Amino acid sequence: MDDTISYGHLRCLELAPHRNRGMEITYIEKGMLEWMVEGVVERVAPGSVFFTLPWQVHGSLHPKEPSNDVWHVLFHLEEDYPHPRKGFRFSPRLGFTEMEMKRLSAVFCRATRHCFPASAAMRHLMPALIGELQSSHELRSAHSVSLLRAVLVELKRIVSGEAVEEHPATPSEGAVHGLLGTLSASCGQPWTLTQMGNQCGIHRTRLSLLFQKLTGSTPMEYLQRLRIERAKALLRETGLKVIDIALECGFNSSQHFANTFKQATSMTPSEYRHHAATLTTDEINALKRMGFRSEQEERKRVEAFSTD
Repeated sequence: MDDTISYGHLRCLELAPHRNRGMEITYIEKGMLEWMVEGVVERVAPGSVFFTLPWQVHGSLHPKEPSNDVWHVLFHLEEDYPHPRKGFRFSPRLGFTEMEMKRLSAVFCRATRHCFPASAAMRHLMPALIGELQSSHELRSAHSVSLLRAVLVELKRIVSGEAVEEHPATPSEGAVHGLLGTLSASCGQPWTLTQMGNQCGIHRTRLSLLFQKLTGSTPMEYLQRLRIERAKALLRETGLKVIDIALECGFNSSQHFANTFKQATSMTPSEYRHHAATLTTDEINALKRMGFRSEQEERKRVEAFSTD
């Protein structure tokens, strides 16, 4: 498809702040990330979809990204649009009518955040789109256009709250969904796999299988992810000592906490606290003056991060 700038199935090792000459959509399959748009940081959880528009500087304020697995596409709009707009036009190749473009672009331009839980349809569409773009099928271009159209319509539904919600298919899955909420509220408690199973009345072996299906992680991996996210919040928002944060988040020592935190984020707790500081007005203004990243640089970066 001629309008694409870059696409791929990636492990994003870094995401320095930048602006793209186009609209970018990323589906985050795995990884707990912190990406910012125009200086405002958003927490990006696995199973999320994240989008940005050409005039929006975005990226990570951290030098290295934690482990992740993402599906990415960046494509041209009808113009570069270097300044904020209330609406914009897509490439004629996508075949949207004037009214369709107006409705789609208005929702994206009005959005006050850029990360949303991906719907079941989006979780299917993004890998399908990237797979088709990477194929050599003779009708690759036509099918890619159809899939990108579907991605944009589904993204509009997600952003505007119209996407169809996915409900637990079985009582056991419903019980695990309830356990996820309990773990989130009490991640600092000394949970064991047996205690988790008892909480929702499911044998530990079955529980592990359901966790993998619903979250992409084992129960203990999911619990550790919650603890790291809680620790990040405390490091950002409080002046608590690292040892106190470690104990509050369920770690039995500051060394265990430091090792686990660095493995998850590529930074020590102290380094994270330093980098998570709020941007100054001068830094935000400097980001807004940033020019477009070149298409050659963007493609080179995506090629380096590709997992396929």
